[in-house]
Amino acid sequence: MSASIVVAIIILIAEVSLAVYEYIHCRIDGNPLPAVFAGIFSVHSIFTTFYIIGAFRLVECFMVPWLTLQLIFLTTFVLFVIVWWIATLLSIFNLVQYYHTTSDKGLTNKEFFVLTGVILTIVLLVSIKLSHILYKGFVAVRNQNMARYRITEAIQRKDSVLKPSYV
Repeated sequence: MSASIVVAIIILIAEVSLAVYEYIHCRIDGNPLPAVFAGIFSVHSIFTTFYIIGAFRLVECFMVPWLTLQLIFLTTFVLFVIVWWIATLLSIFNLVQYYHTTSDKGLTNKEFFVLTGVILTIVLLVSIKLSHILYKGFVAVRNQNMARYRITEAIQRKDSVLKPSYV
């Protein structure tokens, strides 16, 4: 469970940093799109904070919203990576082009799509691994709560005044 708390704290620090960066970027450029991302990172950091509180206090109800949000994020990200690899396949036949100036002597069209696809796939695999660690933390909290509930229930049954009557 401690690994899930450490991972959640690292994610929280990254989310808050990204939210601050996007907000500053919005204020400097005047573009509203970074403000949207700042809002998204801020809301996600609130859910991450609830996950951390739930992990410390063993309250699984605080952990579920973050896991649900992460599941939605991963599903969307997987779809994006699949679409990216389809675009990469199309770029091999020059059916998809990315915008670059004529003076740009950087990557070719195919190199750009393949390199970006590899990086996106690696980020996806890391995200899946981190989500699995956090899910295992949730399962550990749930199992601890169930064990505590069973012990409490057994003690209450033993100390109960109402005993079964034998006829």
